[in-house]
Amino acid sequence: MLTKAKLLGILGGACTLTLFGGFWCIAALAFWPPRPAWGIPAASAATFVLLVACILRIKATARLPDGHDPAAAARGKRAGILFGIVFGLEAALIALCSALLARSGLPEWIPVEVGLIVGLHFIPLAHIFAVRLYYWTGAFSVLGILGCLLIHPIGTRLLSVGMVMAAVLWFTTVLLLVQTRR
Repeated sequence: MLTKAKLLGILGGACTLTLFGGFWCIAALAFWPPRPAWGIPAASAATFVLLVACILRIKATARLPDGHDPAAAARGKRAGILFGIVFGLEAALIALCSALLARSGLPEWIPVEVGLIVGLHFIPLAHIFAVRLYYWTGAFSVLGILGCLLIHPIGTRLLSVGMVMAAVLWFTTVLLLVQTRR
């Protein structure tokens, strides 16, 4: 059963995915010298539109009854704790791998490493939040990043990594918005 609290959690996640998708897209374009002049404004507009859609959906939940369920509240608290653990491990792993890559003279691999770790972190989140779509988000992120490794020019590879991550995160947001429409 989709409670108001769970719905708000899913939509909060959609807002986060939207913002990180915007970050990936804008960062990829910012570091790609031949970027078109309209690239960053278009990425910003896409982020804005998706964020407004998420906020409107959140506002629409105000009409729903609260229906306090102690068991659901306990599950929500546990999910929050587990999310904190997964997020902490993700951040620590990103920091460690990034430092090792930078120290080894391979800083151009940091976005690839970050994309892989971010993609992998969706697997436990799918279970923690009971959002099956996150399994697909993780799988497509990881597979997309691995596909980007086939691109030889480093600038184009890094652009592709950012675009893959943005596309997967934004598409997940769109699907979450569609799923929560009911």
